Amino acid sequence: MNLKYAVCMLIIAGTVLTAGCISSDEAGGEGPRVPTENLPEGFTFIAVIDDSTPGINIEDEIADFRGDEDIGAVRAAIGIYQWAEMGSGYDSKITVMDCESESKAEAAVNNYIGQPKFEKPPFVGVDRFGTAVVNGREVTEIRSAVGKELKYIYIWNEGDQVVLVEGNGDRDGSIELASATAS
Repeated sequence: MNLKYAVCMLIIAGTVLTAGCISSDEAGGEGPRVPTENLPEGFTFIAVIDDSTPGINIEDEIADFRGDEDIGAVRAAIGIYQWAEMGSGYDSKITVMDCESESKAEAAVNNYIGQPKFEKPPFVGVDRFGTAVVNGREVTEIRSAVGKELKYIYIWNEGDQVVLVEGNGDRDGSIELASATAS
């Protein structure tokens, strides 16, 4: 199973590289930007997905932000970061989404947090939601189960922009990754 996963990841990485989605600067075209440099130790930038990425429907990638509350038209970019040895962990992601207004961005955050998969705690005795401080601002921390470990997720909006950071099982490292965002 690990060999299949590693081969699949190499194929995906090769496809993204040939599509020209790797950059040494901030990435995300003319729309939202995701961090590509000055990442915390242990995280490596792999690729960016946006509306110009061949073979990817960005609406599928941001479906969790759509829900009961209308978020209107958005522009999104998703940065993918490797934090573990290939084939031994999942990728971390930073999604940055520009909305039409601050109220639409707040709606996107509410829709994401209100997903049915977040209704129950990840483990007995572990709260699903908490708060953390990222770049001097209080943000929502979501704890998600990945196997027998917790995965730390951070979400907030800054004006009309939404930032979602899907970290890993290391809370401090995940907060550091979230701190790499400009918001």
